[in-house]
Amino acid sequence: MNDDEDLRQEVHRLRDDVDALHRRLESLEDRLDANEDRSGDRSTVAEATADSPAEDVSSAECETDSGTSTIDDAELPDKTPADSRDWEFAVGVRWLGLAGAAALVIGVAFFVQLAIEIGLLGPLGRVAVGTLGGLALFGAGRYAATRQEYVRWGRIAAGAGMAVAYLSVYAAYGFEGYREAIGTPLWAVLAALTLLVGTTALVSIRDGAPLVVGEAFLLGYVTAALSLEAATLVVTPAYLLLLAGGVVAVATVEPWSRLVLSSTFATYGVFLLWLLDLEPSAAAIATAAILTLLVYLAGGYVLRDVESARFENRRYRAQVIALPLVNAAFGTLLLENAVDDVAPDAVGLGAIAVAAILAGAYAVTDRRPVRTDGTAAAGSVVFLALGVVVVADTFAGTVGALAVVCAGVLAATHLEEPGFRYGSHAVAGATVLKLLAVDTDELPAFDAAEPVATLTGRPVAFALTTAVLYGLAWWFATDRATLSVAESRYLPPLEGSYATVATGLAVLVLALELSGLGVSVAWVLFGLVLLTLGFTLDRRGLRALAIGVFGLATAKVFLVDTRDLDTVSRTLSFLVLGAVLLVASYAYARSRPDVSLALGDALGLEDEECREGE
Repeated sequence: MNDDEDLRQEVHRLRDDVDALHRRLESLEDRLDANEDRSGDRSTVAEATADSPAEDVSSAECETDSGTSTIDDAELPDKTPADSRDWEFAVGVRWLGLAGAAALVIGVAFFVQLAIEIGLLGPLGRVAVGTLGGLALFGAGRYAATRQEYVRWGRIAAGAGMAVAYLSVYAAYGFEGYREAIGTPLWAVLAALTLLVGTTALVSIRDGAPLVVGEAFLLGYVTAALSLEAATLVVTPAYLLLLAGGVVAVATVEPWSRLVLSSTFATYGVFLLWLLDLEPSAAAIATAAILTLLVYLAGGYVLRDVESARFENRRYRAQVIALPLVNAAFGTLLLENAVDDVAPDAVGLGAIAVAAILAGAYAVTDRRPVRTDGTAAAGSVVFLALGVVVVADTFAGTVGALAVVCAGVLAATHLEEPGFRYGSHAVAGATVLKLLAVDTDELPAFDAAEPVATLTGRPVAFALTTAVLYGLAWWFATDRATLSVAESRYLPPLEGSYATVATGLAVLVLALELSGLGVSVAWVLFGLVLLTLGFTLDRRGLRALAIGVFGLATAKVFLVDTRDLDTVSRTLSFLVLGAVLLVASYAYARSRPDVSLALGDALGLEDEECREGE
């Protein structure tokens, strides 16, 4: 590596360190400002007027989606003692409120049942009373939260009121007796529920109430499931895309990562119901899957465009990282279903298409003033390898996965994006598992009578994987400056891990392809090769692996060969082992003649005679 390359890597490493320190400094400054604001608010909260804006009150939640602590609801003038975080307040406001809200909703359901039994009011009257009562409770709860500053109680009441109003409108079509008595068309109920959910969400966003917004969107997905009754291919996907777009739009105003991540499960869950219920065409499935993928990738883009303090929060960062992976997994499932309907032999192309979309998402964030989506980079490597393995046969799938691993490592170095390397690590581990679980049984063993089959058989697959892993171990050992801080801090030494796995695979394939004396001799010679390379390249790790192989061979010779081999084979195994071990010992003796071989010195203990002489 020339001087310019060394200088470039050193500058890159220093730049990463400076960026990390800058982010840490911003986080500390934001926390200091938050503490100062909290102290000031505590001294002035008693002077707050009853008509304080809802935006100011909403900032008093105990825990926001970003995980930063602000004024607790208990610190608002709810006429509590000075220590407002005690169990009495928690039980009195939160748990009694939640229990009361649940009881109220259940009571409304029982009221509907009772009204049916005794003929109280007509179906339309029951729907109207329930809807108006729920809206009144929602308005009262919102008033208590925004005007009276009883934030937590008010939002619990508002959520309960919304649930009551929603269930009342839903009953107009969801209950067969109501539907027949009122004659409610499906489109009218869908429109009313959509209006209710949308209005509630908008009002709650203005109030800064993420839980109520989440409830509104949850009921929106219930409405989407109800739209399956329309038995058309367009209504449900369009409604789901509208909801997903609404969630992303909310994220542009309030970066509630939990809401966006949770909505992916709801969206794809209803999509699966749509898939099972209506059996749409492959084109419809593919279109819906791709559009949903793009919508949630846009949501990830929005969530990455936030201030440093919020992104430093571990929970927020974990949710943003999980979003593209969950999105891609569900999208792959839908696309593979579409491909299977059209061309069953081409299954795997859906995963490759998702990999291309994720690579595009990474490219967009890499060229925009937002945090680069390294998760999309890692996902592109993983899903590309998945598609290659599925679309190809057993041997070609292993070779293709190894090629993807190498391409990911090269892309990480060239583009200076560790996400590609993270994906390569995951694919490398999965390839090793595939080799052990699938290739070992399905690929043919070595057979001199069938050279063509041997070229695509088990020994070649193991040999290629071993060679690639050893090559990557050498790459990481010589190019350590390009590793990210997370790789250096949280992962074991990459060169050691890859070399150890490669050595284990080599030992295993020798045991699978040979038997008896051949295994012992092959292991001993393999250990000698590792030891020679370790001394030649001055790599202590290779020498340590050689010692491990020698130990395994020694255990086999002494414990297995003495019992299972005939006299001639047993004699040869001991002679080969002894000769090679003596050569290895001599090589160690020549390499460091200045090192004492006394056991006490090796253990860090002084010789007893020297101690007595002193």
